[in-house]
Amino acid sequence: MHNEFPILSGGSGAAFLLDAPAKLSLTLSFPDGLVIIRQAAPFATVALVSQLNQEDAKNEAWRVLQETLDVLAARKQATLQTAEGDCTYLVWVEDGGGYELVFVDTADAPWAINISAEGAATAVPAKSQLPPPRHPALRFYRLASVSADLFDAFRNAYLALECLASDATPKGAGESELNWLKRALAGPLLPGLPSGVIGPDTVDDIYRHGRLPTFHAKMDHTFYAPHDRERQSMQLRFDMLMLLVNCLLQHRFGPVFVSRDASMSQSLYDSMASVTFTYDEIVFQDGELQASLPAVVQTVSSPRRFNQLWCRTTVTRPASLHWIETIQTRKAGVAWISSALGERVPLEGVNNISVEFNLLQYNNRSKRPVHRG
Repeated sequence: MHNEFPILSGGSGAAFLLDAPAKLSLTLSFPDGLVIIRQAAPFATVALVSQLNQEDAKNEAWRVLQETLDVLAARKQATLQTAEGDCTYLVWVEDGGGYELVFVDTADAPWAINISAEGAATAVPAKSQLPPPRHPALRFYRLASVSADLFDAFRNAYLALECLASDATPKGAGESELNWLKRALAGPLLPGLPSGVIGPDTVDDIYRHGRLPTFHAKMDHTFYAPHDRERQSMQLRFDMLMLLVNCLLQHRFGPVFVSRDASMSQSLYDSMASVTFTYDEIVFQDGELQASLPAVVQTVSSPRRFNQLWCRTTVTRPASLHWIETIQTRKAGVAWISSALGERVPLEGVNNISVEFNLLQYNNRSKRPVHRG
């Protein structure tokens, strides 16, 4: 099979990054569409039969691709995994006899808070002579922090919470797990929870919509398969769970051993994002060829992505280009945000091109708040 990115086809479709290039080329045809995986290529493509809108095309293509990778692994043909599924991808949708091609990329924006004191000299506190803590919850916490898989990270974070709760108060005979967890958090663990961390429905949500559907796979009950469409809601649920566990660990062992990350207000996040999304030119490039167009940027606040603002720019496809391999935005002639696609994407049949940038702002001492998938 030729290794070029396939000509866009189907009623709609999408392309997603693989975490490592495939060692051989494979094509699988399903009733829903055609999946093409090319040897040594960064993207796997899914051409769908149905004409869907952008969000539905992305979700449907993602589902078909994940099921394809399941089949390939079971057949021992290839063991492949997607990467940055919600961060970097392409979507094409029907647009007046042709396609609108949408490029989505995510820029990391880690931040740090540096605190310094000037003036009178202050005494340096002596290092704690207390031995480092030992507790099984720390093991689960570490594994939750390092896992690249969201559901695996959530399960370990929940086990850290369960371990701390059971250490504080044993589960009563005949007591449901949810009631026991609520009792522990409202009783012996309550001093470890700063005001406002736990809302009235937080524990119910973590248990009913997080713990239950990720700890089993019974076909007659609701469960979440990894890399399914629940991953976005699970990311927010995981962030809340990790905050909860962080608070409890710090209360149990003290800030000397366990530190909570600093955070910023949503308004400050939004202000920083708004400054970033102020470019006025977009440049498409294919090798030495390039086309520059004026950019009108639309900043989107609803629905949010990663709980943050994102932006969108739509332009008419430049007639001078037949492929795109790099996208760059400029502000007053100065390079602003750049995105290298990793391969040349064809523009045959494309009428309009949209570029969407997400911004992932987070404390640089924290794990990047999105999991590969």
